[in-house]
Amino acid sequence: MSRSTLSRSSSSNSSSGGNGSGSTTDDVKVDRSGLGTVGYAPVKPQKNAPPAPPPTPLGKELESQIRARGPVSVHEYVKQCLLHPTHGYYARKGAVHNFGTGGDFVTAPELSQLFGELIGVWFVSEWQRLGKPAQIRIVEVGPGRGTLCADILRATATWPPFREALTDVHLVEPSLTLRVEQRRTLNAQPSATSTTKPADPAEVTWVVEGHNGRDARVSWHSSLEDVPTGTPTLFIGQEVLDAFPPYQFVKTDEGWREKLVDLNDDGGFRFVLAPQPTPASRALVVEGTISDEDTVEVAPGALALSRAIAERIAQDRGAALLVDYGFDGISPGDTLRGFRRHKQVHPLEEPGLVDLTVDADFGACATHAAGVEGASVYGSTTQGEWLQRMGIVARLEALLALEDITERQVDQLIGACEQLVDPAQMGARYRVLSVVDGGGEDEGAPAGFAAGDRVAGPPV
Repeated sequence: MSRSTLSRSSSSNSSSGGNGSGSTTDDVKVDRSGLGTVGYAPVKPQKNAPPAPPPTPLGKELESQIRARGPVSVHEYVKQCLLHPTHGYYARKGAVHNFGTGGDFVTAPELSQLFGELIGVWFVSEWQRLGKPAQIRIVEVGPGRGTLCADILRATATWPPFREALTDVHLVEPSLTLRVEQRRTLNAQPSATSTTKPADPAEVTWVVEGHNGRDARVSWHSSLEDVPTGTPTLFIGQEVLDAFPPYQFVKTDEGWREKLVDLNDDGGFRFVLAPQPTPASRALVVEGTISDEDTVEVAPGALALSRAIAERIAQDRGAALLVDYGFDGISPGDTLRGFRRHKQVHPLEEPGLVDLTVDADFGACATHAAGVEGASVYGSTTQGEWLQRMGIVARLEALLALEDITERQVDQLIGACEQLVDPAQMGARYRVLSVVDGGGEDEGAPAGFAAGDRVAGPPV
């Protein structure tokens, strides 16, 4: 099976030619009321520009908006494509089928239980580093189908003291469709004292049972701000940074210009450049921005999430892992791309039916988190190296030694392990960033990281 059929990490500058979830509100708003289309330059070259397919429901809405108000930002286009409450990729009916070999992409938790089990091991290790507090909380941002959370709970059930300390699990998931699937995956049941009315989930106390008698309450939230504070917390965000809508800016002879989405003559969509600086380009583009390309992407939501998690950890104690595909260093330029049925497609095709994604800027996320007093940041390091430091090979060998394992299961486990670790597959493209409480010079690095992985905070 080829790499492109297993993950969304394949990257090409396809949006320049036309190629869960959230926890915070982006800081920058751009009022485009009254904008016309005169003076907007097409982005060149428009490679592989998509033919106008039958319009999707969301495509019709976007067309009406653009005709009435002028081109929209790439940020607004991606946000609506992914999170529109009715037609968005993660909110629409059938969103659960986005995941897995039968959908549009496969994530690491869907690939193998090894990934989630090692996250669980890391959680226990960090709980021990915290001094084994009597109460601990787990928060997952962007839980997909719930597979990763289920693997974590199953793995941590083998450490009774940890599971006795685990008071509750919180899933940050704005999609009601995906919440239903997550409850199914976790086998979460309403407690005996709760109403089972699905239309009013806030009044339902959900419980995950069957983990050696150590139950855990599970709650769902639309944003991180809704998750209660006051308890040491372990955070996990796997393939969530890439889903935050980006702003895109292109360097021209006149300076940086924001890339926008406009209408084609045939009714489809195309990229254009704003004729003048916009509020977003003034606020987000720093002169001297390092990039190998003439396009810069900024995803304020990803930066805000990283900082918000660091602030929570500094306040309540805890630890976090952020895992995604991306870069740590020089920006690769335009990384916006679409995926449908395991194939990379033009990002302006079929709005609402195509998964849109960008590479996570781990360097920027680390810097934002490291700026929080009382939080320490480590990484990013490659996923392959982190998993090997966490003992994925030893865990694989233990599973292969089971007496009832089949030949097919052996092949699947070995293949999945190679896929996760091999630098030519997911091992190098995916990266891992950690935030822990502290800030002292003598503290030890979290499991899977070295002391040299610590990120210095921004200069005061």
